[in-house]
Amino acid sequence: MSLPPDTELLARILAKTSEYLDVPGVVGHEAPLLDHIARDFQTLGCAVARPNKLAVIETGRDGPVFLAHCDRHGAVSDGLGGFVYAAHASLDDAARGDISGGADAFLAQLTDRYGGEEVFAYERESGGRIAYGEVGAAALDEHGRAMLVIADLPALPKGTPLALARRLERNQRGFIAGQIDNALTLAALRVCAEFGLGGRIIITAEEECGRSAGHMLEWAGGGGLAPTQDLIVCDTSPFDDAAASLAGTVILRRRDASASFHADQVSRLERAANAAGAPIIFKDSFIERENDARARRGESPKSMGETELGRLTSLSKGAYAGATLQLPTFDHHTRHESTTPRAVLAFARTLMAT
Repeated sequence: MSLPPDTELLARILAKTSEYLDVPGVVGHEAPLLDHIARDFQTLGCAVARPNKLAVIETGRDGPVFLAHCDRHGAVSDGLGGFVYAAHASLDDAARGDISGGADAFLAQLTDRYGGEEVFAYERESGGRIAYGEVGAAALDEHGRAMLVIADLPALPKGTPLALARRLERNQRGFIAGQIDNALTLAALRVCAEFGLGGRIIITAEEECGRSAGHMLEWAGGGGLAPTQDLIVCDTSPFDDAAASLAGTVILRRRDASASFHADQVSRLERAANAAGAPIIFKDSFIERENDARARRGESPKSMGETELGRLTSLSKGAYAGATLQLPTFDHHTRHESTTPRAVLAFARTLMAT
């Protein structure tokens, strides 16, 4: 089975993205979204299991093991009228680390990203909406956690999650914008599965606080998945501007800051992108070139970055490895993270060519 024409394919992926964005999945409180995704794949006839913090989907066809995360940023009530940034609420002090040295910049970043954004509190298991509010500024509490000041909410029990009320938009320049990390790649996997994508698809929780690799490896080590170098980890990849998205590129890597990736799987994705007619950017090489230019200007280098695949490979000492396939975006983790129709289509057609 082949994918439909570009206009229909894009419309279906964006409709599915909007559907997924409408279901809350705040870091640490992803059950409603994982359950929704599980039911959605079951409508295709896929067998779906729901281990802790995962949804494991069997397409019934041969193929690699695809991974993608479902969690999104938000806040969690502390039960005292405060709202902890969800990625901090999910971690203890040791795991979160000390941000006091760069707290002002971090809080300014959170305020810029989420200030003025509508949020809604929801029931942790069902996803039912409880109340709406609006984000103001961010601040630190006495425990060194980032807090979001949220107006117009009633008293909420401790642990109540608050989702950002995101919507998918097509702006006047043609960009696709919203809280698309990682709903857009999930939607592409779902639509491609409908049109014959084979293999196993594993959806993880708590990627935004660094715990998802541990959840996947715990399940795999319990008999869920034998060691394999056949992983393809799907995600978005942030850039400083729109150039990569406008060019309709797919983003590959040979390595990140944590680990080198599996050369055969990287080559497999390179061939798939070529078959799909998609230009390729190798993000590690891109960062190396940018750092050469920064060094000539006397500027500090950019980090090579840590990906989900790097964490999996490093934590498993190479027992679980593979390659990444990423969709380029800009304005990452903001209310208007953006990409282009051309990049979405390149990502989907590369998926199908794997």
